[in-house]
Amino acid sequence: MDLDRKTQRELNRLSHEAHRLWEEQRGVLSHAKDVAREASRQASDITKREVLPRAQSKYRETVEPLVARVPWKRAPAVPEKNSHPLVYILMAIGAIALAAISYAAWQTLRADDDLWVEEDETS
Repeated sequence: MDLDRKTQRELNRLSHEAHRLWEEQRGVLSHAKDVAREASRQASDITKREVLPRAQSKYRETVEPLVARVPWKRAPAVPEKNSHPLVYILMAIGAIALAAISYAAWQTLRADDDLWVEEDETS
């Protein structure tokens, strides 16, 4: 596509202007990132110095006394059950059965191209 000189100059000028604007925006974004990082650091410092101690003192003043007054009931201790050897034998039989069923399902569902029989197209 052939453009006259005036149009070509205008496109070049716009291209340079767009490039300059892009560089300015990169600088602005970089500066904004630095400002946000500094604001985050300062907010963290203020939180550690001011907010956290106030929250901890309020917790100690209000929540801890309330929790201390709650009558906690302890659950009765559950006696430990001694496992009988039969349990382990049944678990082993169950694991073997599960493995056998899984193997049979895998053998049934696996893709085996040799099992496919092609139909004769002699009709």
